[in-house]
Amino acid sequence: MGLKRAFARHVSHRRRSLAKSSIVALVFFILFTGITLFLINHQRTQYQRTVEQRTEKFTLENLDSLTEIMQQLMPLTERSCASSQPNITYQAAFNSGVRSFLLVKNGFAYCSSATGDMMLALKNIYPEIDPRQTRDLKLQQGTPLVPGKPAVAVWLRHPGEENTGVLATLDINLMPYLLFASRDARTPDIAIILDDRALTTFSPNLLPVSQLPNDQADRLAIPGTPMTILFYNETLTPNDIRLTLLGSLVLSLMIGILCYYMLLLRQSPERALMRGIKRNEFFIEYQPVFHTRKDAVAGLEALIRWQHPIEGRIPPDLFIPYAESEGLIVPLTRHLFRLIAEDVPRLATALPKGAKLGLNISPSHLSAPSFHQDVYELLAQLPGDYFTLVFEITERGMVEEANALAEFDWLHQQGIEIAVDDFGTGHSALIYLERFTMDYLKIDRGFVNTIGQDTVTAPVLDAVISLAKKLKMQTVAEGVETAEQLHFLQERDVNFMQGYYFSKPLSIDNFVTFCNSQQVVDYQAQKA
Repeated sequence: MGLKRAFARHVSHRRRSLAKSSIVALVFFILFTGITLFLINHQRTQYQRTVEQRTEKFTLENLDSLTEIMQQLMPLTERSCASSQPNITYQAAFNSGVRSFLLVKNGFAYCSSATGDMMLALKNIYPEIDPRQTRDLKLQQGTPLVPGKPAVAVWLRHPGEENTGVLATLDINLMPYLLFASRDARTPDIAIILDDRALTTFSPNLLPVSQLPNDQADRLAIPGTPMTILFYNETLTPNDIRLTLLGSLVLSLMIGILCYYMLLLRQSPERALMRGIKRNEFFIEYQPVFHTRKDAVAGLEALIRWQHPIEGRIPPDLFIPYAESEGLIVPLTRHLFRLIAEDVPRLATALPKGAKLGLNISPSHLSAPSFHQDVYELLAQLPGDYFTLVFEITERGMVEEANALAEFDWLHQQGIEIAVDDFGTGHSALIYLERFTMDYLKIDRGFVNTIGQDTVTAPVLDAVISLAKKLKMQTVAEGVETAEQLHFLQERDVNFMQGYYFSKPLSIDNFVTFCNSQQVVDYQAQKA
């Protein structure tokens, strides 16, 4: 996104911003609510399908395993209870869920894994079991031995013989399911139906099918058996809806408020910038400038920064070009002057008299009617003849300033030195060097970064340094970050250097601490 779009002007009123924000919040509320409820419903549905598949697989596997065991016990119906009981007792003990195995002969249960010898008619124990069926399953509230506990009777008939076979009594305990359900709100209530009776999670006793809830339920028929399982599952509970609506409302309000403030900031960036000046959101960071030969701090460059209370740190390459294009650079530069003046007493404790104090001046400020007065006010706030001011002016804007030559002469009369900043990045760099008298040539970091690299622009750096020497201009290399770059520039007698190799831009406190730990250039001794 271009800077113009990022800081575009808008004339929308606050009410218009509020209306737009409200629409955004409403749309977000509807979309978020709809999508969230859809996802909850979809997730519950998928979970229910998984539960049904696992339930069917588990039931069939257990019935098949039980049938296989009962088939193994079937030959025992031809033997006495005394010889058969140890086997059926063993099988009942080591098969989970089996309450007992009964051997049935001619309609009478004559041997039990639990009680041993017995002689009870099958119809008295399980009156609903049909002994003529090859396999039959029935639900019953209880048995003669355990009358109050629901059970499932599984009958397997002896091939070729009626009223003879093996009967298994199974415990159906839904307590583990209920414990699991208490931890997972998605787990539905269930009802296991055989014929006209049902065992459910919501009643300890068997219920007639006619008394089951009329709520919508998913029905699972177990293949090859008369068993049906009902899953009473609410894909969307009232609690889901309440929580979703509450969350949507809170998030929508937050989105609306954020959108409102973003619209205000976007619609009026110039007011945000001017408001930042009034509220002291701008501050100065100082980057040390080192003398190459003396390896000492020779001065500093003052860099303006903006810490917005909502947007955070706004890069200077965004707000400075915008201020220039919108005619706000003059008040911003005046504010820069005031901030520097406030820090000068402390800077004087860290740097000797004659130290270089550089700051950026926009070319458009040169032609402003207030330029001379602004400079006079800055000089009046500085200690007399203590710092040597260096105005750094980007060469890309000089060609548009017809009075630049006169202004440069006037600045020299005030004792202010001039540096051409970012040299080589404009479109008519040599014209400026021929037309204007300047003291320093600042080599752009783009050229410094080519040191040690085989690029098309690498030879340009040597040409720039040679040109500056011929014009008797001092050179300042920006963006020095490596020892290789340092040695390269030292070998070519570049006068000054700055960059992260020496120090990043520092707050006033950190800058003073830094200078106190470094050697500084004594300009007074040089004059002497």
